[in-house]
Amino acid sequence: MMGSAAEFDDITLMRYADGELDAATSAAIDRALETDEALAERLALFMETRSQAKAAFAPLLDEPVPAALAKSVQAMVDRKRSESQDTARVLPFAAKPRPTRSPWLLPLAASLVAAVAGGLVGYQLAGPAEEGRLALGRISQPALDTALLSAASGDQLGLDGGSVRMIATFRNSAGALCREFEVDPAGGDTVVSVACRRDGAWNVTFAVAAAAASSGYAPASSLEALESYLTAIDAQPPLQPDEEKSALAEARQAD
Repeated sequence: MMGSAAEFDDITLMRYADGELDAATSAAIDRALETDEALAERLALFMETRSQAKAAFAPLLDEPVPAALAKSVQAMVDRKRSESQDTARVLPFAAKPRPTRSPWLLPLAASLVAAVAGGLVGYQLAGPAEEGRLALGRISQPALDTALLSAASGDQLGLDGGSVRMIATFRNSAGALCREFEVDPAGGDTVVSVACRRDGAWNVTFAVAAAAASSGYAPASSLEALESYLTAIDAQPPLQPDEEKSALAEARQAD
């Protein structure tokens, strides 16, 4: 029976904070939180990170979903629906239990409770997108910024809170310098990410969590979402090593 604090992974705690767990698991976490300060600190960190993510992605609320992205996602949905109709069978499923909000959240500091109530904003993608942004929040931001500004594609660096692997450097339709990278937070899933340079700073514009494949690289499902996003922003071909080196040097000089 679940009850040990060590058994509550990051995803379970995030779902607990959102009131998405079944009553038995929520009660087990309630009991653990009464005596486990480390567990309480982990939960508070997730909630604080949500608040930071909300502020970072708030400007996207006023931006319409790019037509190319909507078209690409709709095509993926239509394709999956067509494939399912060929082989699908109707099976009975029990009704999903109504999520319950844990009473333990009430004593938390008002700012942290507000972070949960406010939720995460930006492109309203599925759970993996939210989990991806939360996972990125556990990585040292200054260290990640430095890596984005200096590491060559193919490099893998250890950071405070995990590691980062640079995949490619390219420019979007507006000519902004962008980098595709994968973050492996300590004790968490791989996060497939894209950050673009704007006003002298890196802004994460795409992040989706995906259970790492045995090779250590993100599985195909997350890469399909990435491909749709890159199509939507009209990503240009990856820069060659010498072009990348020059572009990163120019970005550093502009700081």
